[in-house]
Amino acid sequence: MKIGVIGIGAIGGYISAMLCKSKEDVYVITSGNTLEVIKKNGIALINEADEKFMAYPKLITKNSPEIGIMDIVFVCVKGYSLKVAVEAISRMVGEHTLVVPIIDGVDIANKVYSYLKKGIVIETVMYGSVKVETIGVIKYNSTKTKIVISSNKRRPIFKGNLEIIRGVLNKSYISCELKEDTEVDAWKKYVFNCAFNVTDSYYDVKVKGILEDRMKFETFCNVAKECEEVGRTKGINLPENIFETTINILKKVSKKSISSMHRDVVLGKKFELELFCGELCRMGRDLGVPTPYTQKAYDKLKILQPM
Repeated sequence: MKIGVIGIGAIGGYISAMLCKSKEDVYVITSGNTLEVIKKNGIALINEADEKFMAYPKLITKNSPEIGIMDIVFVCVKGYSLKVAVEAISRMVGEHTLVVPIIDGVDIANKVYSYLKKGIVIETVMYGSVKVETIGVIKYNSTKTKIVISSNKRRPIFKGNLEIIRGVLNKSYISCELKEDTEVDAWKKYVFNCAFNVTDSYYDVKVKGILEDRMKFETFCNVAKECEEVGRTKGINLPENIFETTINILKKVSKKSISSMHRDVVLGKKFELELFCGELCRMGRDLGVPTPYTQKAYDKLKILQPM
């Protein structure tokens, strides 16, 4: 199979390397320093036992047209790069190409299809511990990493296509579960991600700072409640205990942990303000659900967003 991957951060690097390890033909789309480093050195994949595997994709390029039509394309970019990434893979996607966006947020498959207008776009949610040590060096925990996939409500997908994705991933030792619908899973993850990323970035603290300060913890709780209310108003069948579950997840995370958005803010990089903050506020306005805590954070953080 010809498998394309765009976005070689933690997730894209992990998927690319695992696919290479199982002898798949992997074509990587990236640019800048990442392109130069992995062209020269390959992708180093390190597991929880500090065992290292070096992966060498079949082709690494910034020019997607030279790759041709793929059987599968994994889209593993930040939310703010989604439209550009989809435009970049357009000439790699044919009528029967399976497009697998592995991106935090909700309604991602519909966004991808609205830009692409072709291909078979899969719904996905990823759980796991994967991080970039340095460019081209990916560390992961195999016991905590899983991808859940499903069809799309608006564009039903033959189960056989989902089985193809599951088969490719499981063959590559990436745990993959097939579900009837991943929408609830995406929203459960989104409630936590919004609360953590927004609170952590707004106050410039880590998990420890949120848990040990009443005001900050209340902000986390209120953003989680706003996100939950938006989801329920949209008709998402969230579990009754989603709020308590979200708090328990925060308490189980290492107190030294920093959210992905906060990390990018600290580094002066573009960060996922719209994904975790702006989109929640817009959904709230459209549905008549107040989101004052999220909106306050958005108004402050947008000043820090690099142009």
